[in-house]
Amino acid sequence: MSEFDFNKFMIKLYHNAMKLEEKTLKLERSVNLTINEMHLLECVKCGTKGEEGPTISAIAAEIDITRPSATVAINKLTLKKYVEKTGCANDGRSVRVKLTSKGEKAYTMHRKYHKNLVEEMKSTFSEKEMKSMVESCEKLGDFFGKKLETLAEEDDEF
Repeated sequence: MSEFDFNKFMIKLYHNAMKLEEKTLKLERSVNLTINEMHLLECVKCGTKGEEGPTISAIAAEIDITRPSATVAINKLTLKKYVEKTGCANDGRSVRVKLTSKGEKAYTMHRKYHKNLVEEMKSTFSEKEMKSMVESCEKLGDFFGKKLETLAEEDDEF
């Protein structure tokens, strides 16, 4: 496989996965969210620290966006009633975010989507193929992680 063919394969894989998730999300009539908003809900749910929820700063750091961008995104989700914001008990400058019941339902639906997708994949591929695919994807993830580290180091030099 040439470098160009491999690049085309990677682009096609990425775009098909994103389009599938986007179209599936649009088919769910009870959910009025973009993919990015859904992934932001995931970050709020998974970043929950006790009852209060994660701060907007923690959310921004987790998904690698600026704090103002995270604030805008959280405000949109607040208007759509998927999350609620509260002041931080021990720091008046911080805002905590947690899912509302509507947000919990959307999150649960999204987790089910991913679980079903994985189950379908497992029924499509043999155990050996799945193992090989996981090993290859881990290597690919490590490769991209190292490239990101290198870029971050170069960025720090300037």
